[in-house]
Amino acid sequence: MGIGRVHSLALLAILFSLPAAASDVSSASQNVPVRRGNSWQQRMEFSTPVREGGRLMLRADNGTVSIHPESGRQVTCTVTLRVYTASESEARGLFDKFQFNTRMMESGGVYISAQSPQHVRRGTRFHVQFEIVVPVHYNLDVETQAGDLTVDAPLEGEARLTTAGGDVRLGDLGGSARIETAGGNITVGNAGGDLSARTAGGAIHVGDVHGAASLESSGGEIIAGNVGGAVKAETAAGDVVVAGAGGMVIAQSAGGQIQIGPTRGGVQAETAGGNIRLQGAQGRVVAQTAGGSIDLLEVASTVRASTAAGRIMAEFNGTGRTLGPSELESSVGDVYVYLPPNLAITIDASIQTAAGHGIHTDFPLEVQGDKGDYVPTTLRCHGALNGGGEVLRIRTVAGDIEIRKIDDTTLRELKQREESHWRAWQQQHMEQEERQREKQKAKQKKEEDEDDDRQ
Repeated sequence: MGIGRVHSLALLAILFSLPAAASDVSSASQNVPVRRGNSWQQRMEFSTPVREGGRLMLRADNGTVSIHPESGRQVTCTVTLRVYTASESEARGLFDKFQFNTRMMESGGVYISAQSPQHVRRGTRFHVQFEIVVPVHYNLDVETQAGDLTVDAPLEGEARLTTAGGDVRLGDLGGSARIETAGGNITVGNAGGDLSARTAGGAIHVGDVHGAASLESSGGEIIAGNVGGAVKAETAAGDVVVAGAGGMVIAQSAGGQIQIGPTRGGVQAETAGGNIRLQGAQGRVVAQTAGGSIDLLEVASTVRASTAAGRIMAEFNGTGRTLGPSELESSVGDVYVYLPPNLAITIDASIQTAAGHGIHTDFPLEVQGDKGDYVPTTLRCHGALNGGGEVLRIRTVAGDIEIRKIDDTTLRELKQREESHWRAWQQQHMEQEERQREKQKAKQKKEEDEDDDRQ
């Protein structure tokens, strides 16, 4: 059987996989192989009308995928195959072994499957690229075993995107999304529903999320906008930044800073080596770091904060009804506490080894212990404010303790300090992103130069 005959049967198989009602308006074509420098290229095209709200299902064992949502009620798919070999017969043989099938679904969706040749001669590269156009109001369910996934325009639907090796880039999304990659970065615009994003080796950057967010990386930073629901953000290496949340926030890093904006729920933040900053929480707060400072602003409930080496600053804005038993503890560092003047609370503060450190307070509290300079003694401060209430336990092994009243001047100073910090961090992050873009440009240019050399 000749090569042309094999191509014709492949196209007929694609058309016969369509329902009878759609076969007269769907189309498929396959170009003949053409030479491109030291490679051979072949294109396959498929187009069919669909209903809005349908679903694209793609299953491919290899290939980069680029999806473009646009107005209309049609799905078109262009598959570009490229074989880096000087042998035309070898290229044609590999093209003929590539399996590409489509099937219409009753729900108005399209199923596309693709499988590359199982055996490719050593030294020969076989590349697959999918370029797909879908309606704006459509859903995506895409899997590839090797390659980047990109949705380059807003999509009013849901998305499930999975790759075993590559970056995933998704624009604004009207619904929920689930994204996974075994080795690459994940970038998402705003999401209208819940968002789940997981990578085994890369950064995660997402915009605002209307629902809940679950973000997990084994080796990169996590940065998210405002999240309407609960947030779970975990990384083995990198910073965690969440602009704000409507629910509980769980943030963990094995070696980075954690920064969380105002949240209406509680916060659990833990890092093995970095600072923790929180700009407000109505629920219970637990903050732990093995090596960094902790800044907690506008906390209204129970607080548990501890650091092995760094300062702790906590501003309480709750009342006797919302505040629970709390504890601030630093092994080596100062502890600064800011309290409303009328808060009913009981203070229990101590410095284990004073030696030049002291307890300073704006409230009528008695400090006990030898206050002489550089005397290795323990200083204690205990007392009930405004009739007493839940106990606030403050501990440091070696550092100062300050207990201050909140007033307009104090609030202004705290706000200015935090704004200055955020500006500095944002500037630093913009510089890091610029360096990353430059690295990406250099990588792309190197790949293009290598392709030119092969041609």
